[in-house]
Amino acid sequence: MTDKPDSPHLLIPRIKAQFYFGVASNDDKAQPAAKDVLKAAFDAVKGVAKIEVYADALHGWCVPGSAIYNQVAAEKAWGELLALYKRALV
Repeated sequence: MTDKPDSPHLLIPRIKAQFYFGVASNDDKAQPAAKDVLKAAFDAVKGVAKIEVYADALHGWCVPGSAIYNQVAAEKAWGELLALYKRALV
């Protein structure tokens, strides 16, 4: 997210899809206000988005076999994504 006119969050008013954002703790620390800007952009257009920060997970935590794989966090994130698919893909 940036303050430039081509920042992806500015496209939200044109998007009809639902979203799930699982944010790694180190990504959140790098840009802590991003999730708040994103949430506000979705709220402004009554968009559907769930944004969660995984305090015990580092960027890339969902990849099995990687050095930073976090099974508990990965299973939760995949569960959230599957729930979104079940709800939104009809």
